[in-house]
Amino acid sequence: MNKLLLCLLVITNFYITQAQKVSDYTIAVHFFPEDAQMWGYPVANKSFMKGQAKVEFSALDDEVLTFYLHGELKIDSITSNHTTLEYNSEKIFYDIDYSNVGLKTTITSHAAITDHTLTVYYSGFMNPSRARSLSDYMRINKAEGVFLRGFYYSLWFPVFQKSDTADDDYEVNFKQIQVKLPKAYHAAVTGKLLGETIEDDIYTAIWQPGKIKLSDIQCTAKPFEILSRDNIFVYYTDDRQSGENIIDFTQKLKQLFYSNFRNVQNAAALYIIEMPEYGNISSQNVIGISSDLYKGFNTDLFSQLTIAHELVHPYVTIPIAKDNPFSALVVEGFPSYFHLYGLTKISNHTKDFDLKRYMQRVEKSYLAKKETGKDRRGNKLPPEKPILEITFDEIGLYKDVFILSDRANLFLYHLWREMGEAQYDQFLKALFQFDSIDYDKFAGLVIQYLPNYGDNLHLWLNTTDYPDSLRVK
Repeated sequence: MNKLLLCLLVITNFYITQAQKVSDYTIAVHFFPEDAQMWGYPVANKSFMKGQAKVEFSALDDEVLTFYLHGELKIDSITSNHTTLEYNSEKIFYDIDYSNVGLKTTITSHAAITDHTLTVYYSGFMNPSRARSLSDYMRINKAEGVFLRGFYYSLWFPVFQKSDTADDDYEVNFKQIQVKLPKAYHAAVTGKLLGETIEDDIYTAIWQPGKIKLSDIQCTAKPFEILSRDNIFVYYTDDRQSGENIIDFTQKLKQLFYSNFRNVQNAAALYIIEMPEYGNISSQNVIGISSDLYKGFNTDLFSQLTIAHELVHPYVTIPIAKDNPFSALVVEGFPSYFHLYGLTKISNHTKDFDLKRYMQRVEKSYLAKKETGKDRRGNKLPPEKPILEITFDEIGLYKDVFILSDRANLFLYHLWREMGEAQYDQFLKALFQFDSIDYDKFAGLVIQYLPNYGDNLHLWLNTTDYPDSLRVK
C-alpha cells in the first residue's frame, strides 16, 4: 500500500485579537492517500495531502474568526463539538507563504463554537513554488519526499495571523505530532521523539514539540538511513561516512561547550538532516544541510557554523527577563559569537578556521552597513542603535542581519584579543555561572580581567561609535 499518513501536528497561539488566542493545536496530516479521488481530486496523488487540525482557544470574542492555509489547499469542513460550522474561503495574496498565495477562510457561524475548540478538515496539494526561486525544496512529492517548514514558509497547517501582522516570537503549544509513512520512510519533526512503531507496513512516529515559536516547526520525510550517537541523529540518503564525520564534530563541540561555558547536561536530541538543494535550514533541534554541503561537510564552513550555532544556545544562557537591556545580547548576541569561539577551539588554531580573517570580513560588512544603511543585496536595514538599546521584541529584526550578528561579535572578539586566551577562558567560565546579569555585574567581571576597559565597554554597549582603537588589528 502506497499510503503516506503524516503528521499529527500541534500548533497554537496565533492571535486574532488580544482576547482571542489559540492555546493548543493538534494536527493530523495524511500525505499521498490512496483515496484521493474520494476527496474530489481525480488526479495523481503524488503531491496530495489531507489534514485535520484541532484548535483550542484560550478565549474567543465576537470578532470575525479568520485563518490562512497554503493556496493550493481547500477546506473540506469545519466542526465544533460535532456541529458543522459555516465558512467562506477565498484566494488572496499572502506574502509569507512561499507560494505568495494563501487560502483565507472566515468562519461565519462564530457563535456556534463550543468549548473554545474547533476542528478544521482540509486537503489539496503542495507543489514547488514558482514565486520564489530558492523555495522549490519546500514541497510534497512522493518520489522525492516531504519538505515542509513552519509559518513564514509553507502553510501546511491553519494559521490565525495575517501576513502583515506576523509575530516572529509568538510561542505556541504543540502538544503532539503523529507522523505516519510507508515503512521505508523516516520523518524528523521539531521537538522530542516519543516513540516509533511499524505496523501493517506503516511507520508511525509520535513527536512532542511543546511550547515553541510557530515559525520553528518543520517536517521532513523520505526513505532516510539514520545514524545516532550521544543523542545526535543524522538522517541521510547514502553517504554514511559524512554522517559519521558530522557526529564526531558535534560531540567535540558539546564537550568543549560543557567544559568552557555553563556546565549544563544538554540531553536534548539534535537532528541533522540531509536536504535537497537550498535546504540549509535550522530551527530549534533540527538542522538541515543541503546534499552537496553534507557530502563535503569536513571542508564546508557554513555547515559547521550552522551546527555549532544551534548547539551552543543552552551553554551560553543566563536567566534574563525580557525587559532587561541585556536580553538581546544574551539571547542572540552570545550564541552568534560563541559558536565561532567553539569552532576555533576544536580547530586547534590550524588553518581549518581562521577566526581573525573571519572577523575582518565581519568588520568590513559592518562598516558598509553603517555607511549605507543597507545589506549587501541593497535591502534596507533596521536603524542602527546601541547593543543595549535593542529590546527583546526587536531581536527578530537584528539577529543574523545587523548589530547582533556583527557589532556584538566584534565586541566579544575584542575582549578575547585584549584578555588573551587563558584569561578569556576564565572570564567566560565565570560569566556563564551568573544567575542574573546587569551592567554593573557584567562590567565588574570585565574590569576584573581588564582594569582599564571601562570606557571601551561603554562605547561597545551604549553607543554606535566604532573608533580605530576598537578595530580588528
